[in-house]
Amino acid sequence: MSGGLMVWRILADTVMGLHLLLIGFFAVSVVLLALGFFVGHRNWQFFYCGVTALVISLGVASWAGILRSCSLTDLEYMLRRLYDPSESWMRTRSLLGTIIFHATGVEVPEFAFTIGLGIGIAVMISSLILRRA
Repeated sequence: MSGGLMVWRILADTVMGLHLLLIGFFAVSVVLLALGFFVGHRNWQFFYCGVTALVISLGVASWAGILRSCSLTDLEYMLRRLYDPSESWMRTRSLLGTIIFHATGVEVPEFAFTIGLGIGIAVMISSLILRRA
């Protein structure tokens, strides 16, 4: 693989890593907010809720069909097409579903992630509402 093509692969892997960090960030957010970790830490709570709201809004827009797919997934696919036009790399399931499948061999249905996102949003919203009361 030539040096120019390798750059596109590195960028695509970097975008995928960022995507995984955002997924992890969301999962940790749900737990920390539910446990009341940010009670009394007003500045961190604003930052944390702002970034989490951005991630949630992109996810909801994706699942609602406003966005065809996740913006980070689209960017990753575009970068991968630049170094491998054969599309042999293309995933047939979501990033999280692919990771779970490769780690455990279990194929989780895609609707389970939508349900998980919904539960996560409900926990975050209810914890923010109940903490302010």
